[in-house]
Amino acid sequence: MIVDTERGQEVEHHMGRRWCGPGRGTVGRGGEGATEVGRADEGGGEMGERYRRKSLRNERINYRAGWWAVTVQVAKNKSLLGTVVGKRVVLNGLGRAVEAYWLGLPGKYPELELFDHVVMPNHFHALLRIHWRKDNREHHLGFLMGRFKGGTSFIYGKMRRAGEVEDIGERLWQRDYWDDLVTSDGEFAGWQRYIRGNPEKWSEDRFGPCTAYSFGNEELLGARRIAFVASQGGRADGLRARRVWRGRERGATEVGHCNERKGTGASEGAASGAPGDGAVLISTFVSPQEREALRWALAKGKRVIQVCPQGIPPESGLAPDLLAACREGRALLVSPQPPLSRLNKKTAAWYNEYVLRHADEIWVGDISPNGMLSAMLRGLSLHHP
Repeated sequence: MIVDTERGQEVEHHMGRRWCGPGRGTVGRGGEGATEVGRADEGGGEMGERYRRKSLRNERINYRAGWWAVTVQVAKNKSLLGTVVGKRVVLNGLGRAVEAYWLGLPGKYPELELFDHVVMPNHFHALLRIHWRKDNREHHLGFLMGRFKGGTSFIYGKMRRAGEVEDIGERLWQRDYWDDLVTSDGEFAGWQRYIRGNPEKWSEDRFGPCTAYSFGNEELLGARRIAFVASQGGRADGLRARRVWRGRERGATEVGHCNERKGTGASEGAASGAPGDGAVLISTFVSPQEREALRWALAKGKRVIQVCPQGIPPESGLAPDLLAACREGRALLVSPQPPLSRLNKKTAAWYNEYVLRHADEIWVGDISPNGMLSAMLRGLSLHHP
């Protein structure tokens, strides 16, 4: 049992409270005005929020002091704070600001002691202790979490108005937060393991082999691959590709910046290395600039591999030029998922990481500074010697 040495007593256990433990979800305990619990699917809004206005605060818990594990969820479950590359979180500008604000809280509130934390793309976990002070509020945990959520929401608002981050509405966070009163060393260690292992669990249950479903010429998987990625906001008619990495030898998959930035047109960028050496253009071909690169490649008779985030459409759903290329052996469609699978930022991140990690050369179009692709390229570059 964890003992509060400042008060000379054991921390009261939260009797009567449903607790699921690390890795199995937790039940929210509200701060001031607690309302929303439960997770909404990405893009699904806050379904049922109007029925969750009753505070979930457990009157038998002393919120003035103790050890706590807390979780805060981004509004609408949006992946707004960064992305996961391999088994590491790569934060964008907003994610780094959220982390910095959290780490700065003890400077303002010395009764707060921080332990492990992790900022994930769409949520935040942390372990903390509130030391006993006579002027602590009755619901001091709620007060501190309110300061954290309010301060980071202010930062989000400034970035949103400046167009530096995706606009998901007025609120950065869901209305409530999850908490668990930690009452033993075993629970504390369990939460530490859960928090530290959160990034590697991010997509482990999402996908099987990327070639589980395929249509076209599978021999293209053995060719030299040139990846092309671009963010959703770029205009197709404004595409100017640039190379950001080239492997030193066939089969290299680590990403770095080679400082080679050519202001070429789309056709020049996509064609680099492709016509004479049998290279294949690989991408999800989802964003407008990626689709423009696919249109150009097919028109020029180039070979392509499309990694399909929502599964491979039936032949009747394929564009005529892509269908013809598949039948002629110039194209391959692959996916680990069946047709009409659901797409969200989590799956999109996994597919783009697959494209980048299986490339021998990487070209980019317009990349949003605080978007998923920017964080992913930066994160992958950390592996480069």
